[in-house]
Amino acid sequence: MKIARLDGSTVGEIADHKTLFPNVSFPSTGPDADWLAANSCAEVVKFLAFDSATQRSDPADPYLDGGKVYTRRVVDLSADEQAAIVTAANDAAAKRNRAERDRRLAETDYLALSDVTMSAEMATYRQALRNITTHDNWPNLVYPDMDGSGGDWPTKP
Repeated sequence: MKIARLDGSTVGEIADHKTLFPNVSFPSTGPDADWLAANSCAEVVKFLAFDSATQRSDPADPYLDGGKVYTRRVVDLSADEQAAIVTAANDAAAKRNRAERDRRLAETDYLALSDVTMSAEMATYRQALRNITTHDNWPNLVYPDMDGSGGDWPTKP
């Protein structure tokens, strides 16, 4: 467990509790809150919860807040940064969906050979796959349920 020595509200040395106090025997869970307070120490928080769509976690000089020491700060993203995240997610979804569309077309390519008669239903299915990029939900298509029902993808005949 990482802890910090405190001098009032000033954060001092940060290290593993066994390194800072090599001659003290601790329980396997490390020092508890009472021990930390009695020895002018505080737990160092490793992770801050944040909403990655609207915030980011930046490194920061260690600071004391609410009896714990933090080495990161949560910063709100600008509108441009949020838009870039949405664009990147949409680009990734589009790439993934195009690969899925190509896979589904490849499954039925043998039906498009000149010596095979393709059914009207299969021709409609293949055309729907080629037109999937014009779907209202593109690129955030809903995949069908496990039984193949629902979703935004056309159903193979």
